[in-house]
Amino acid sequence: MTERIRPPSGAAADGRHPTDTPTLPAVTATTQSSLAVQVMAAVRRAVMAGQMEPGRLYSVQQLASVMNVSRSPVREGLLRLGEAGLIRFHRNRGFEIVEVSPTDVAQILAVRTALEVPAARRAAGLAQPPDLERVRAQWEAMHAAARAQDLEATAGADEGLHLVLLELAGNEQAARLVERLRATTSFLGVVTATTLRPVGELAGEHDALVQAVLGQDGDAAGEAMREHLASTAERQIGQALRARGTPEQDVPDLAGRIWREASAGY
Repeated sequence: MTERIRPPSGAAADGRHPTDTPTLPAVTATTQSSLAVQVMAAVRRAVMAGQMEPGRLYSVQQLASVMNVSRSPVREGLLRLGEAGLIRFHRNRGFEIVEVSPTDVAQILAVRTALEVPAARRAAGLAQPPDLERVRAQWEAMHAAARAQDLEATAGADEGLHLVLLELAGNEQAARLVERLRATTSFLGVVTATTLRPVGELAGEHDALVQAVLGQDGDAAGEAMREHLASTAERQIGQALRARGTPEQDVPDLAGRIWREASAGY
C-alpha cells in the first residue's frame, strides 16, 4: 500500500515551503535495523523519482505514518543518511534533503575515476573464468532491464557491474567508498543517467568496458572506464547546473569546464 505524505503546514522560518506530497511504500521487517535500512532505501527512491526535493521540509512523523512503522526506525534511518551528509535536520521543524552542487558532483566523479579506472584495469588482469561470468551476468541483466524499460533495474545492474569490478580488483575499501559516492549523487537526485536518456544508451555505454574485461585487456578496460565516467560526469554536472537555473545554452560548455578542472591529473 502506498499513501501520500502530507507536508508540515505553512512555510519554514527561512521562507521555504514544504514540497508537494510524495508517495512512499509501507515497509515491514522483523527488526528495527532492517526497517531502518528499508526507510533509507524508500527515501532514496523518492528523491530519485523527484517526489522529495532538496531544500523542502519533511517530518519524521509523516514518514512513520505513511510507511506504517514507528518513529524509531524512521529516525534511525534518517540519522544514518544525516551522517552521510545526505539530509540535514532542523530542530523542531523536520529535515530536508541536502542539495549537491555541480562542483560536488565533479569532485565525486573525479574520485571515482581515480579509483575505478585502475580497478577496471586490475580486474581485467586478475579475473578468472567464474569472475568473468559474474561480469557477464551483470552486463546481460542490465541489457535485459533496458529492453524492458525498467529504469530501476537498469540502474541497479549498472551499480552491480561497477561493484563486481571493484571487488575483482581486490580492494574492499575502494568498493565501499565508491558505493557511498554513488549513493550521494543518486540519492540527492542530481542525476541518474536513466532519467536523462534512453535506458538502452546507458546499457550500451558499458559494452566497450565489459568486452575489454571479458577479453582480459587491462589497458582497454581502464580507458573504457575512464570514458564512461567522463560521460557520466558531464551529464550529472549538467543536471546539477540545470537544477540551479543555468540557461540551457550555457550548460554544455560550463559542465565541460567544471569537469576538466576537477578531473585534471586523474
